[in-house]
Order: sequence, then structure tokens, then C-alpha cells
Amino acid sequence: MYSLLVVDDEDIAVRGIVQGIDWSELPISSIHTAYDAEEAQGILKEHTVHIVLSDIDMPNQSGIELLEWVNEHSPHSVTIFLTGHADFKYAQQAVQLDCFEYLLKPIDHNALKECVIKALEKVREAEQLQEVRSTYELFYEQWNKQRPVLIERLWQDVLHYRQSAAPKQLDVELQNYGLPISAESPLRLVLISIEQWRQEWSARDEEIMTYGVKNASEELILQDMPGHIVQDGNGLIYVLFYGGFEEAEELSTDKVEERCRAFILQCKEFLNCHLSCYIGEQAMVWQIRSSAERLLELERINLSHTCSVIKEKDNKALPEFSAPPQARFADWELLLESGKQRELSLRIDECFDQLQVCKIDYTYMASFYYGYMDMLFRWLNKKSLQITEVFTKREWEVNEQVLKSLTRMRAWTQQLSLQATEYASRNGKDVSQVIGKVQRYMEEHLGEEFSREEIAEQVFLNPAYLSRLFRRETGFSLTDYLVRLRIDRARIGLEKTNERISDIALAVGYANFSHFSKLFKKMTGLTPQEYRKKYQNISNVKSQDR
Repeated sequence: MYSLLVVDDEDIAVRGIVQGIDWSELPISSIHTAYDAEEAQGILKEHTVHIVLSDIDMPNQSGIELLEWVNEHSPHSVTIFLTGHADFKYAQQAVQLDCFEYLLKPIDHNALKECVIKALEKVREAEQLQEVRSTYELFYEQWNKQRPVLIERLWQDVLHYRQSAAPKQLDVELQNYGLPISAESPLRLVLISIEQWRQEWSARDEEIMTYGVKNASEELILQDMPGHIVQDGNGLIYVLFYGGFEEAEELSTDKVEERCRAFILQCKEFLNCHLSCYIGEQAMVWQIRSSAERLLELERINLSHTCSVIKEKDNKALPEFSAPPQARFADWELLLESGKQRELSLRIDECFDQLQVCKIDYTYMASFYYGYMDMLFRWLNKKSLQITEVFTKREWEVNEQVLKSLTRMRAWTQQLSLQATEYASRNGKDVSQVIGKVQRYMEEHLGEEFSREEIAEQVFLNPAYLSRLFRRETGFSLTDYLVRLRIDRARIGLEKTNERISDIALAVGYANFSHFSKLFKKMTGLTPQEYRKKYQNISNVKSQDR
């Protein structure tokens, strides 16, 4: 419901409007009256007034002055002027002050009533607009609070091939999130690789501590420079600098290296972890994947340096942006094994997008074909499959037309990849040979003390890289997987033998009996003594039944 205020210095005029018109037909719940501008202002201060019907020529303050006050102090009110003066100056001032209507006395009551009805429509429209604005402001406030998380998710999707990095599509996303860059803007990456925790953490504790490292990197490495910190699902942390170091005098490559060294020392002292920082060369935003992959390659081949700063520019063996892109078949193979068809498809598309701007000859196309088939045969070998089991129509065979056309080669590659991932999803997937070798090593040395570094040496991988690969393929951290193996082996000993519990604990690698007992109860809900008593009694009952 709405309210009406009638302002006139003549009592007969006020009574004529209030009593002479049937307002019951309109959604008006209250009618206020005032005999000058000052009294009207007092009512407007105390009550919500939607429609103001006011005379212009009044003592002390005119209706024009009242409208100026209303616009400032009660802007939601709609004002209609009733006046006996057909003065152009008054009408001009009324229009300038956004008066709703300017009516001359005497006026027909029905005409005045129709004018009020139209004014009420304007009030309702203003209310609806305000409601929309309030809803928008609420959503905008919520969106703004979540914006850092949404931006991080955008970069995660780009890095993991869930979001296209094509400049046109990427520009739209960057604009949507209000980022001050475009796909062609310069970008610098710093990869933070957590190499070792100085004490044994569970997977959950590692996630919490990794979050602490991420926050520290924002404070110590990014500091006040434009950019973002991105943590991916594999335990890696990226520092994204928006802009090249050369463009910012206060931030040279040496300055970033200095920040990284200080960050490494702080994490070692206060967060109990060893980590290294890999500083990338300048690239454009749409090239972020290539930049990240080169830093990952640096990390993968780094087997000797720990707690170090390693710069991409110091390693001349890595490919330059100007070099023809080489398909990263090893990465494609991992995606194929994991059944990640969408990510694999995006990587294939990105590879062919880059090939389109290069001068690729028949020799290169043939090399691509044999490289892809070699990757495919490795995958088939791991699965102990014949190629005809997966590709029943001999889809792997290509003709000259395919080898001479990037478009046809792209379609062929996508088709085989789709068939392979669909086959993998229908028939389950196994871990790779590398992870299988790691699992066998753990099982064979269960009763011995060995470190993550010793395991990594067996497969010639960087320890941090191996940890991420193991978690990605098995769903467990190396530590959690080893604990499960040891506890499972201990359970068998408690069920099947009468060996002393301390000897069983020692046989599975736990010299500290108290530590073994706590881990055992955490996994089984029973102490070793309770477990033996329960399950050996069950075995005895079964033997008696037989």
C-alpha cells in the first residue's frame, strides 16, 4: 500500500482533494496533509510518502523549494504540482527538478485521480527497479567475495585443458572475471615444487600445510605485484605475474630470484618443508600451458638439487617458443591411462592449433603419426591388449590424404583417442608401469626403512614429481599407501600366526611399538591385541564347525 501527502496553504483546497475524491479505489492506505513547505518536510521526515500533491505559491517556501528538498531527502517520492499560476518560469523549474506532472487549478477530480494512478505506476516501477538493484548488489557482493577462488579455478582449468587457451575464448573469460590482462599480455610463471616435508604428514595434513605454503608465497613472492597464486590438484603451486619483469623496473628477474630464496628459507624454518622454485621466461598469457610444461620438465629432470632456485633461461636444452611444437606424447599417454578424454582432446586441439601456424611438411606428419602410434602401442602393452581389440575396424591405418592434411590428421587423432579412452572407461584402468614398479618396491621392502627419495631413485624421477604422479594414479599419497600396505600385512600376521605383536610390527617396518599400535587402531578401529583376539576366535570357531 502507498501513502499520499497533500500540501496547500488554503484549507478549502486541501479538504477538496482529501474529501472530494474517492481514494478507496486506489492502493492508498494513508493521506497526510500540510499547509506549508516546512510542515510537509516534517511529515516526510517521519513517514514514508510515495505521492506528494503540492501547490507552488505558498508563504515562506514555495512548492519549487519543497521539491528541491524532496529530491534530496526523499528521492523515492513522486511530486505532482497543482497551481493557479500558468507561469512558464514555474513550469520550466518544475521540469528541471523532475516533477512528475504540472496541473493548473481548478482541475477535474477524475483527471487528478488519473494523474495519481499514473504516478503510482511510476512508484511501482521504481520499487521494482530498486528490488532488482538490491538483488544485483547482493549477488555482486557474493560474487566479489568468491572472485579470487573463481579466478584460481579459471587458471586451473586452463592449465589442465578444461578451458580453451585460444585467444578469442580466453579473452572473454579474462574480461568476465575483471582481470587486467588479455590473451596477448605478457605473463611470467614461477613453479613452486614441494620436495619433502620434514615430518610425516597424512594426506589431509599435507593439504593443510600446502595451503600454508600457498599463502606464504603470495606474501613473500607475489607481494604487491599484479598476479595470482594458483594451486593445482597435484600439489603444485604456481605464482602468476601479470606482465614481464622487464616492464616493471622494481621487479627484475634477480629480484624475483631473491624473493624465492627468502621464501625457501622461511618455509624451511617455519613450515617444516623443503621446496624449490622454478622461474620461467616471459610468455604471452595464451602460452601459459607451454610455459608451465617447460617448468614441469625442469622439475622432472632435476634429480640433484633441492631447496634451490632454478631459472628456465639457464637451461638452453628446453624448446623455444619459435620452435615447431612437438606433441607431448608422454603426457597424452598419462591422460589416456587415466581415461581423461576431455583433457586429452583439448591437448590434441592445442597441438594442432599451433601446427596450423607453422610450416609443417610431409616428414613432420609422418613423424607425428609414428610417434602417436608408438604411444598407443605402449598403452596397449601396459593393458596386455591387442590393437584389434580396441580398434576393430583397423582405424589406426591411414592413407596419403591423412598424412598430407592437418585437418584430417587432427580428426584421426581425436577419433583414436576417443575410442581408446572409451575402451579404458568400459574396461577399467590399471596403474602405469612406473607406479607398478614403485608399488612392488614397497611390498618387497616393507620391513625396511626407506625414504621417498630412495623410491624415486628406483624409477629415475624427481621425488616431488613422483609423489604427484602416484597420488594421481592411485588416489593415495606415498605415505598413506605405505601405511596401508604395512597394516594389511600386520593384520594377516595377527590373524594367521601366534608371533609376538612387537615382532609383527618390526617385520612390517615399525620399530616403535606405540606408533604401530596407534596407526593400527586408526585404520582398523581395534588395537593389535583386540584384533588378534577377535579374529583368531573367529578362526577357531570356524575350525570347530568343520
